[in-house]
Amino acid sequence: MPKIGQINELTILETCSDGYNLKAEDSDDLVLLPEAYAPRNLEIGQKLEVFLYCDDNQVLIATTEMPNALAGEFALMKVVDVKPFGAFLDWNHDKDLLVPESEQRFPIRLGESHVVRICIDERTNKIFGTTKINKFIQEAEFDIDDGDSVTLVPVTDEELGFRCIINRKFIGMIYHNEIFQDITMGEPLQGIVKKVRLDGLVDVALQVQGFKNLVNAQDKILAYLAELGGKSPLHDKSSPDEIRSTLNMSKQTFKNTIGILYRAKKIIINKDGIELVAP
Repeated sequence: MPKIGQINELTILETCSDGYNLKAEDSDDLVLLPEAYAPRNLEIGQKLEVFLYCDDNQVLIATTEMPNALAGEFALMKVVDVKPFGAFLDWNHDKDLLVPESEQRFPIRLGESHVVRICIDERTNKIFGTTKINKFIQEAEFDIDDGDSVTLVPVTDEELGFRCIINRKFIGMIYHNEIFQDITMGEPLQGIVKKVRLDGLVDVALQVQGFKNLVNAQDKILAYLAELGGKSPLHDKSSPDEIRSTLNMSKQTFKNTIGILYRAKKIIINKDGIELVAP
């Protein structure tokens, strides 16, 4: 069956006055692909990946314009219009997403950006957004585990760190004391799951944790030394800010790593810096 709010692979069945009728292999339901949303040079029998939604007349509509979140997912969206009954947010789709007034945790104002979950009204099959996301966090069914690589999007800067959307399906946090690079709100980053929590939240980091972190740091320090011709003025007495700005790592990680490299006889530690051991 075609799935509303999701990307579906449908087959072009026939042309019609408004565009094309599409259908899924396991369903007789017809889906309208309006001419305005149709790519050029389509052929009968051709398969297309399309996003489905229901219009005001309960007609299934297909479009090749993909939104930045599907039903059941979270996204950071900007408010583009506000009406007495709700707010409209830009979700990279031909029709802005409605967040009804009843689905707003706090009143939404024009120009703001909010974390929104995409939902489907079971009665009308229409797609809507909600900023009342706590129940979805608490009911999260995880398909990730500690140590997994994830895509995360920072959405708010809070006291402890940056609140993030993780794999578009979960909400979590990167802690300030574990961030060693500039963060841009809404800009996707690659991260690592530190802990999947019982409260439905996820702790994440931008570095691999534990001993693996030191292995990666070794490569970074060795490459840094090679780029400088084998010597660096950085040493274990350098300031945390100097180490962070140079290598994007904490002073503790730097000290642990140069200790490992020294014991492996790959570097020499001097009073005024470190240097590679000549091969």
